[in-house]
Formats: sequence, structure tokens, C-alpha cells
Amino acid sequence: MRVDESNASVVSKVEGGIVTILLNRPERLNTITIPMMQRLRAALEAAESIGSGAVILTAAGKGFCAGQDLKVLRELHKHHPPSKLGEIIAAHYNPVIDCIHSLCMPVIAAVQGVAAGGGFYLAMACDLRIAGASARFVPGLAKLGLAPCLGGSRALVDAVGYARAIEIALGVDELSAADAHSAGLVNRVVADDDLQSTARSLADRICSLPKIGVASTKRLLRQAATEVLEPTPKTEAWMQTLAANHPEHAKRVQDFFSP
Repeated sequence: MRVDESNASVVSKVEGGIVTILLNRPERLNTITIPMMQRLRAALEAAESIGSGAVILTAAGKGFCAGQDLKVLRELHKHHPPSKLGEIIAAHYNPVIDCIHSLCMPVIAAVQGVAAGGGFYLAMACDLRIAGASARFVPGLAKLGLAPCLGGSRALVDAVGYARAIEIALGVDELSAADAHSAGLVNRVVADDDLQSTARSLADRICSLPKIGVASTKRLLRQAATEVLEPTPKTEAWMQTLAANHPEHAKRVQDFFSP
């Protein structure tokens, strides 16, 4: 899709009742910042307000989202206590996940290239996931001494079961698109060139259905998946506060920038 000339970190367009939201920091592999998450939330809320039938969440450039921008995280730790990380997640990141879950229409993640850390869990928060052949899924947060976030702990267990979920969350190996599909993390894998058209075709089919049926189905299935209240995104943010205060986390972030 054509990128808005303003080059905002998140841009969106509406076409035929479908809202396509584009993560637009390709020079940084669409890594997450607070303004980016604020714009993403606003774009999702706008999709609800205009009564769209489906949302496609995708990204510019070679990668979907490489997670938290670690340069920003390093600066944060220079000027604030590590506990600030949990507060930021709770205040600015979790509302995006809450919005995805509460929308009346499904959100389809169209993933190309890397989806790592918070980017992996952002994709997992969506209702449906389509992966291009180049997609690589890297939970990665355990390497930084952190835990799953953005509702990802529940989403991961729901998708693959506890034993596989903990293997993925703690694993050092990335999952290819084929591996992710085999594990049940993505609905389908297509050629990169077909990624957007496949997501659009799925969104078109959803839009052809009565909106009340789609909204009711999403609400009931989301409710069924969250009958057990723990762990909630709020709990995850609290756990990130504990993890971020541990000196090993600061060391791992610093090691990331060491040659």
C-alpha cells in the first residue's frame, strides 16, 4: 500500500469497509515506541467509529515488527528506574491490546519478515494471522530477562497449549512461517507477494457476513478464551516491572549494543 507522505509511525486507509493499518517505521524494522502505540490505538478506535467490517494490521518494509525499540529502552533506563517499564506497558501498550480484543470486527495480522519480542505478541493479540513465506517469529523477551507481554502469555497458551507455549517463549530459536503454521500460531502461510491480497480476500469475506453475527462470534470466542482471568495484561505488566528491576535485564540490554 502507498505510505502517507507525512511518514507517521502508523498510517491507515479505508477501502470497501476494510481498514488497513500500517506500522510505518521500516528504517527501524517497525520497532515499538510510545507514540507509535498511541497512534495504533487511535487508528483502531477510528476503525470502530466508522463501522468497518474488518481490520488488517500490516507493516512497511522487510519486517513486521522487531519489538520494543531497544535504543529507546536503553535511554529509558538511563533516566528512570527499571520499574517504569511496567508502568509504560500498562499505560500505553496494554490499551492497544484491549482495543484489539474489544473491537466488534476481527483484526487480521499480515506478517512479513521478523515479528520479534513485543512484535510477536502484538501479532498474537490479533484475531487471525497470515504469514508471508519470509515471516520469522521470535518471542525473544526471555533473552532480555523479561516475560511475555501484551496479553501474549494467554494467547500463546490458547494457541498451542502450555508445554509448547513455554518452549516457544523460552526458546532461543526463531520459528519460520512454516514452523509457526505447524505449531498453530498462524492460520495460513502464503508467498510474500500474495500476503496483502490474501489478507484482503479474507477481510472481504468477513465483510460479506452480517456484522452482528461477526461481532457476536468474536465476543463469545474471546470470552470463552478468557474465562480464566489470570494472567491478564495487567499481571504481565507487573511481572515486567519485577523482571526489569533485576540487574540481569540491564546487562542483557547493554549486551545487545556491544560489538
